[in-house]
Amino acid sequence: MLTAPISSAFEAQEPRASYDVVVMGGGVAGLSAALTLVRAGASVCVLERTDYSPWRPGETLSPVAFAELRQLLAPEPLETEGFLESHGLEATWGSEQPHHHSFLANPYGSGWHVERRLLDAMLARQVQSLQVPLWRSTCVTHLEREGHGWRVRANMPQGPVELRCAALVDATGRSAQVARWQGVRRHDWDALCSVSTVIDRPPGFQAQHLVVEAAPQGWWYAAPLPEGRLILSLLSDVDVLQRHGALQPAGWGALFSTTRHLSERVGGLAAVSRLHLRRCETSRLEHAAGVGWVAVGDAAAMWDPLSSSGILKGLRTGCAAARALCAALGGNSSALEDYARQQAEEFSRYLSARQAHYTLEQRWAGEDFWRRRLDAPAG
Repeated sequence: MLTAPISSAFEAQEPRASYDVVVMGGGVAGLSAALTLVRAGASVCVLERTDYSPWRPGETLSPVAFAELRQLLAPEPLETEGFLESHGLEATWGSEQPHHHSFLANPYGSGWHVERRLLDAMLARQVQSLQVPLWRSTCVTHLEREGHGWRVRANMPQGPVELRCAALVDATGRSAQVARWQGVRRHDWDALCSVSTVIDRPPGFQAQHLVVEAAPQGWWYAAPLPEGRLILSLLSDVDVLQRHGALQPAGWGALFSTTRHLSERVGGLAAVSRLHLRRCETSRLEHAAGVGWVAVGDAAAMWDPLSSSGILKGLRTGCAAARALCAALGGNSSALEDYARQQAEEFSRYLSARQAHYTLEQRWAGEDFWRRRLDAPAG
């Protein structure tokens, strides 16, 4: 049973009229920023548009992501109840035979499989333990520059509210609401989409491994989840998925049955009744920060899930943006510009690594999905 992420005691609080920073978005990146800010002495409020009940993607913590999460939560211990230890991954990529990558010799230890809502709940509890108001089911309706700060209007379950702050953290995911309000453009590199289902984990499927398999239409992964569950995902471009009917359960199931190794590992797959669709294209903002605001996590840039870096990127950008905001609020006029430049440089390195990894798979170079990535410029 998942622990409720939001305490009713905090929801009973009345919001203050003003804060140093308002964080828009209560996922990993936003909560990491909030934790870093409040520990630096800033007054912070977090606004989250959901009640944390919808399904959220992101199921695997790499060894380094787990180590950085533990550091972020220190000195409190990182509770791993409900987590599944991950010993590595198995990938059928560039070859007909699977290759194994073990975490056992990793200096950071094992990785972990985790239900994303459980991870968000853990971070939310830590934020709230530091007396940071975290308001769920809250929709921001208006942003306006006011002097050197911001005026924020939002609809909360208790009614409309107006807040003032010196700075904003845009942790609203790919919608990047703050950046969009500022007229900042977003550039897309592809039209990648994941189509997933969650099933009972088959008895013969090892809980200790993430499994990846390339296919003509894209690539698949299977990741164990707590409570005996397993997520199966197909990732491809939207038009390819549409062409093969893979946005519907029947077409998706038909493609899964053609996988060479994964279908054998899972065994007979019962009829799929529900699919989770999520856009996960490679994209980034032209600028990840501006006067009085900074974007973190997927709001700043979205990386291909093949990188297995979504949670780690959220942790790192949240902490880095918070440090930049603290410096800016302390009088360092170049701090936010430096953060934006660093994010652009990191994205460029990611693009090069992405192309190098896709280039390893040449078996279906003529198929649309693979041809687009093999022909794509590296930067």
